[in-house]
Amino acid sequence: MADLPLQNKPAVAFLGPLGTYTHQAAYEKFGTDVEYIEKNSIAEVFDSLSTTVDIGIVPQENSIFGPVIETYDCLRRDDPIFVRDDIVLAIQHCLIVRKGVKLSDIDCVMSHEQALGQCRVFIEKHLPHASLKKMPSTSAAAKALLSNPLTCAAICSKACLTVFNGLDMLNEGIQDQHSNFTRFYVVAKPSNNVPSMTERRTRALLRLSVDVTNKSASIMALLAALRMDCISRNLIP
Repeated sequence: MADLPLQNKPAVAFLGPLGTYTHQAAYEKFGTDVEYIEKNSIAEVFDSLSTTVDIGIVPQENSIFGPVIETYDCLRRDDPIFVRDDIVLAIQHCLIVRKGVKLSDIDCVMSHEQALGQCRVFIEKHLPHASLKKMPSTSAAAKALLSNPLTCAAICSKACLTVFNGLDMLNEGIQDQHSNFTRFYVVAKPSNNVPSMTERRTRALLRLSVDVTNKSASIMALLAALRMDCISRNLIP
């Protein structure tokens, strides 16, 4: 995907590749009103924020695996970059195939090894004889369907349907755990316009430097002085 946005459309950089859950979160937030630019790392998303890239979408925290440290490290930079909004996405793995393929046709399932493991119960119940093929990412598995036999399927996000033509979704939400959510931050420089922002926010992300000898007490004292309730707290060196 080119790094130059289409004219008259805000440019949104996201942690790629195309078809990832970060891409899905961005698409659910902005739809077709923006131009999407994939980046190879969270740091690249932050680095790209400039006069040509207006908005960045990065993962902040997963309900199972916790905070994304690289995102917090980038927010600690001296660059004037702010969290302008957030997106909460339920992580739902989907069984994707080429159009016309039925569940009974499948003899091979491709995906990232974590996604394969997270969908073990579905695979054992519905595709017990299918071979499993590990791929670099879930979106890479979807792309590989286009050049593999029709008997192959991929486990990935439904965003892949908007990226690769000729695919269809047989099942949605096939993961073993259904309480898996990821929060994504919408980040931008102060001067950049962010479309579809929530009009009124009642939360704020604060970065505090405190006394290293008693971090918790210092943080709570600062919040008490500001008369603010603390929803969550992350201590990062």
